[in-house]
Amino acid sequence: MMRWDPFKEIEELQERLGRMFTPRPGERETFAPLVDVTEDEAGLHLAVYLPGVEPDRVDVIAEQETLTVRGSRPLEQKEGVAYHRVEGPYGNFVRSFSIPSVYDLSRVQARFKHGVLYLDVPRAEATKPRKVQIQVEG
Repeated sequence: MMRWDPFKEIEELQERLGRMFTPRPGERETFAPLVDVTEDEAGLHLAVYLPGVEPDRVDVIAEQETLTVRGSRPLEQKEGVAYHRVEGPYGNFVRSFSIPSVYDLSRVQARFKHGVLYLDVPRAEATKPRKVQIQVEG
């Protein structure tokens, strides 16, 4: 007689549900990478987390008041390998941000380090505070 294990049944159910809603390895799926957005007096700073993505597979597009990061992280399938779980984010990714006009999208700077894309969007010169000279009369 086998002992009943409720946790094993729950695990099997989770796996079956996962197979129903998760694409098989190699199938196309679009995902949105995680992002941190901070702001200081210099401008906006975004950190886009892209682990395992090669920098040459990433595009940054700045147009009108939208900043878009897109690219892909392909799953490199090996012959004769059985994939039991593929939980990493694979496929195409895209993330867009509405950037207020107080920032200058024509001067966006991007750098890639350790799987993180750093984007700096400076404030527009016209919106930076400036000191007004007071004229003294008489």
